[in-house]
This record gives sequence, structure tokens and C-alpha cells, in this order.
Amino acid sequence: MRELSLHVLDLVENSVRAGAGVVAVTVEEQPERDLLAISVEDDGPGLAVGPEQALDPFYTTKEGKRTGLGLSLFRQQVEMAGGAVELGRSALGGLAVRARLGLGHVDRYPLGDLAGTLAGTVAANPGIEIRARLARGDREVHVSSAEADPAGNPAGAGGGAARAAARRLRQRITEGIAALGMRG
Repeated sequence: MRELSLHVLDLVENSVRAGAGVVAVTVEEQPERDLLAISVEDDGPGLAVGPEQALDPFYTTKEGKRTGLGLSLFRQQVEMAGGAVELGRSALGGLAVRARLGLGHVDRYPLGDLAGTLAGTVAANPGIEIRARLARGDREVHVSSAEADPAGNPAGAGGGAARAAARRLRQRITEGIAALGMRG
């Protein structure tokens, strides 16, 4: 079983490889509508191909690579849980990948360790800013890796600063998920 946070990791890594400096991840639960919405948006260059080609299991942007961007696997899991994936333009100017699926659907995979996934991305990519929006019902929490670094280290600061920011980001996301009572 592949947790949804691992698909989020694939999407965030795609954004980083495309040259994005900011990646916004939203996870929203609406229990009254039995809805889980996940989006990953970036300020990168967007898609150079159409959405159907990008969702093809064998489309890749890496020379010599034989597997796709992970979008087809994400779409498959979302569709199994009664949902759909949409690719479009992000408010940040790059690509937006949005998924809507059944929150309580029997075939929905668990969210997994979203906090660890996003913190790991920040630790491995010191120049990236991760923005997370967590919502359940009418309550929400916003967390940013830039805010998680109280020393105000600039993007691209050394690995030690990135690891410290990643730890604080992980803690704040974990606290946000707990405070909202998200199901995961």
C-alpha cells in the first residue's frame, strides 16, 4: 500500500526538478461532504505538454528514464477512491495538481507521514520554500518552511540551517494535523 504522502512527495519532487522555488501543498478534509482534497502547486515553468501526456505512465522529463512522473499512479489511487485528478495553472504561476476523493471511501489509502515528507524535502533542498495549508471543516492551519526558520536564513542557506528549518516544519505540521483532528 502506498500512502498518499508518498504521491505528494513525487509531485513536490517534480516541482523541484522543474526549477520551482515555492511549492504549496494543501490537504483539506471536509467530513460533512466526505471529501479529501489534495493539491500541490508551484511557481515553476508549468507543463510543456498537455495534461493527458503528463499523466501517461511513460512520460518523463528525465533523459534516459523509462518511467513517468508518478502522476499516473496518483491518478489511479485517487480514482480507486471515487475521485479525480486535474492538472492546471497554479495561482503561483506554475503547475497545479489537484485531487478530490472520498474521505471515508473504503479504497482510500491513508495520508501517511505528510510532516516527514515535506520536512525531508526542505532538508534535501535548502533553496525551496514549502508552504502547507491544512484544513478540516471550517478550521485551517498555515505553515511555511520560511516561517519555520526563525534565524531568517536566506533560501539556499547551508545544510545545517535547512535541517533545523525542516525539524521545525515537521513539528508545526504535526501539531497542525493534531489540532485539526485530521484523519490522515
